[in-house]
Amino acid sequence: MKFGVQLYSLREMAEKQGAEAVLAAVSRAGYNGVEFAGFYGMTPEQMKTLLEKYDLEGISAHIRPEQVKEMLPYIDALGIRYVFIPWVGTEEFETPEKYAALLEAVKEAKPLLDERGIVFGYHNHAHEYADGHDYIGKITDEGDLKAELDVFWATVAGKDPVAEMKRLSGKLSLVHIKEAAKEAPAERPQPIVGQGAVDMKGVFAEAKKQGIPWAVLEVEHYPCPEEEYLSASLENMKKLSK
Repeated sequence: MKFGVQLYSLREMAEKQGAEAVLAAVSRAGYNGVEFAGFYGMTPEQMKTLLEKYDLEGISAHIRPEQVKEMLPYIDALGIRYVFIPWVGTEEFETPEKYAALLEAVKEAKPLLDERGIVFGYHNHAHEYADGHDYIGKITDEGDLKAELDVFWATVAGKDPVAEMKRLSGKLSLVHIKEAAKEAPAERPQPIVGQGAVDMKGVFAEAKKQGIPWAVLEVEHYPCPEEEYLSASLENMKKLSK
C-alpha cells in the first residue's frame, strides 16, 4: 500500500507559503503522492514539474462532474488515475430535477475518463447517511461510480467504517484516512491517525483484504503543527497497514 495526502489538508499552508512549500512538506514527511482539490492556479506543466521535483505521484483529484472536461489537461499531464466527486448536497439527491441533472453530468463526464482508464467515483461526507438514507449506494449504483470512503465522516454519521468498507466491496477504490475524536467524533481538532475513535486497525486490514492500493490522509483541523502531524500519522499508518 502507498500513502498520499489530500491537499485540502494543507490549504492554510498553501495560502501562506504557496503550492511548492506544500508539496515539499508532503515529500519530506515521506508520502508517495497527493490527491488534488484544485491546482493552485498553476498550469498542468508547472504542476507536473513540481511533482517530479518532489518525487510525488498525482494519485487522484476531487472534481465535480460538470468540471471534468475542462480539467482534462491536468488529469492527462499529471497522470491522475482516479477522479472523485467531492460533494453533492442533500438537495441534489432529494430534488428530482437536480438529481437528474447530476446524473446527466456524470453520464457526460464518465466516458471521458473511461477512455483514459481513469476510475470515476464518489467521496462521501456524513449527510449521505442522514435519516436512514444510503445516498452513497444510490449514486454509485445509478451513476456507475466507484467509492472513496471517508472513514471520519462515516464515523460521524454513526456508521462502522469497516462495515461500510465491506458493504462497498467491489465499488471501493480508495479510502480517506481521517481520524475522529474519541469522546465526540465530530469534535475538533482531529487526533493523529491511530489515536482516535476510528478502528484504524480494522480499516487497514479491510483495505489490505480488498487490495486498496492507496490510503489517502486527510485532516481538517490539526492538534499540532502540520508537518509533525503528517510524519506521526504516516508512521502510524505504516504500522497499521502491516
